[in-house]
Amino acid sequence: MFKNEKPFELIVLGPPVSGKGTQTELVAKTFSIPHISTGVILHAIKSDTSHPMSAEVRDYMDNGKLVPTELVNKLVAERIKGEDCKFGYAMDGFPRTLEQAQFLDSAADIDYVFLIKVTDEIIIERMSGRRVCKNGHTWHLKYSPPKNPTICDTCGEPLFQRDDDKPETVQSRLDIYHRETDSIVEYYRSKGMLKEIDGEQHIEEVYYQIVRQMVDDLRSKVGWK
Repeated sequence: MFKNEKPFELIVLGPPVSGKGTQTELVAKTFSIPHISTGVILHAIKSDTSHPMSAEVRDYMDNGKLVPTELVNKLVAERIKGEDCKFGYAMDGFPRTLEQAQFLDSAADIDYVFLIKVTDEIIIERMSGRRVCKNGHTWHLKYSPPKNPTICDTCGEPLFQRDDDKPETVQSRLDIYHRETDSIVEYYRSKGMLKEIDGEQHIEEVYYQIVRQMVDDLRSKVGWK
């Protein structure tokens, strides 16, 4: 019926603020499988002093260095073999390179690769329209505007635009995303595994698109009409 005993080994790809983390978490909850991300894995290993690679991970992270691909690969391979992954997992934040995608092929039998598609123009609009105050309250000039575009409705503090949200910074992040991810997208597309999702719709509609494709596929595999 399934190519392996884990029917829910899936990856969610997408640009910054495409909602891939939110969608991965929603899908994980729906199918009672863990939501896995490399960031969570690395922080967990860093804090677990009993783990044999804890000191090495801590050294990289505490010194602001990127954890080498080989080490990240080992930690991901270890994580997806965990007991809570016996029926699968939903993962975002990995793979980030074609090399990692090829490694994952050797460590897992991925069932679904979802790409949440959002144009660069929409991403820039989403990020450049954000405003925050010093207390961490967040607003958006278009989607959730404050009464006064310069004052926080919640606490009355001035609102400002973070440097990370300025259009030129966002475009730089998108350039990096495309440089790293386009080859991964083509890799999975060539294998017939890529499922493209319209990420410019409401969060519930994006979720529905993903789950609908999974349910239809599962029904087909078990012979349900």
